[in-house]
Amino acid sequence: MAAEITLPVFFRVGGGPEAHVGDITMAAPGGVLELPTRRAELAAAFREAVTALETPPDADEEVPDAAA
Repeated sequence: MAAEITLPVFFRVGGGPEAHVGDITMAAPGGVLELPTRRAELAAAFREAVTALETPPDADEEVPDAAA
């Protein structure tokens, strides 16, 4: 079984505090994570995070006739 490395992902806006938004776990054969060969995997994980931020769950969407 290949070793895995977990990379924590934090977001910070401006000078505000950091928020831990999740982790990316990647296979690391021999305990070594070779980032040049994993760039596509990292990019896909970040694209998924962006999609989640741009598309909030239905519960967060505004309802047109909701009381103000």
